[in-house]
Amino acid sequence: MEAKDLTGYVDGSPVRKADEDTARIRIIQDTVRSFFVSLSLGATLPTPLLMAVSGGPDSLCMADAILTLAHELSLAPVIAHLDHQLRGEESLADAKFVRQFAVARNVHCIVEQVDVKALARERHLSIEVAARQLRYRFLASAARAIGARYIALAHNADDQVETVLLRLVRGTGVQGLQGMRPLSTWTVPSGDLSSVILLRPLLNTKRQDIEAYCRARSLSPRHDTTNDQWHPTRNRIRHELLPLLEHYNPGIRRVLLRLAETAASDWEIIDHATQQTFDSLLIDETMPSPDIQGQPAQPAFTLNRTDWRHLSIGLQRAVLREGVRRLKQTLTDVKYAGVEEARAVLNSDARSGDIAILQDVRIIVHAHSFTITLAPANL
Repeated sequence: MEAKDLTGYVDGSPVRKADEDTARIRIIQDTVRSFFVSLSLGATLPTPLLMAVSGGPDSLCMADAILTLAHELSLAPVIAHLDHQLRGEESLADAKFVRQFAVARNVHCIVEQVDVKALARERHLSIEVAARQLRYRFLASAARAIGARYIALAHNADDQVETVLLRLVRGTGVQGLQGMRPLSTWTVPSGDLSSVILLRPLLNTKRQDIEAYCRARSLSPRHDTTNDQWHPTRNRIRHELLPLLEHYNPGIRRVLLRLAETAASDWEIIDHATQQTFDSLLIDETMPSPDIQGQPAQPAFTLNRTDWRHLSIGLQRAVLREGVRRLKQTLTDVKYAGVEEARAVLNSDARSGDIAILQDVRIIVHAHSFTITLAPANL
């Protein structure tokens, strides 16, 4: 191949322009194909799959690849789009675009609107947190409507880098350093669907490769102008902190991705030890059921305090966090200071006490045991 024929590179190899688009398309579709084959769904009928599609490059690339391979992979994809009503006419145009994309590909599309600002005001949340809560609530509802156990999300490798760095900045442990996982089980807080499997087939794919795929497939994704703003912390990490860190280490993105993988492997060991230890300390477990007055009893776990005190500091913390997780199905809002306060009391000579490890979770201290329970709603 003569130098004058080389117009681009794919995976570091020189290619002619005529072959470049084909190579870009093949790389992404092979990635998606391998991801779903590795799941071994084993369905005799097409598996319902809900695809979260915003209309941006990532989700459009994911949706296009999945729809192209749907028959081969025995998938029955459905598109879901949520209008957060945060960008006025832009939001409406996004929803219209996604509908048109779905119609052009003859695929069912579920579109809803929510008032993110109203929820943020009502619950004193940031816009980002309120939007995420409503988005996942919508996805759970849509998944239930079509009988889907799987939800495909379009997070990419650059999102993973930003997530790990954001958690480092805010403070996290080994579990948080995992970032996002390619496959994870999500227990729906509302209880209307026990759990769904979140799939991220593009998590190891760079944003630039996704954008190249969109160009090669003649896709015209929408552009969210809020991604250009520096106010949200994630955007400042993307536009300010990451470029600064690349001056110190040009390979910082690769380093952070490797950190996430290492943390995930380490967390498997930690989580296994935590589960075994928690179960060995468990004296009694109370799950919600009507008491003699007809009021629902609060779920609770009573653990052996004496044996807990003999654990390493790391396992003491892990057991307390695991109690919260089993009660609430999440560790959101669990702070280091709250865990340490509980440890201090449980390791002291106090023979009784009542510790609020969270606003709605308390630890009742006894001489030789302690109980982790949800606080009654009227407290």
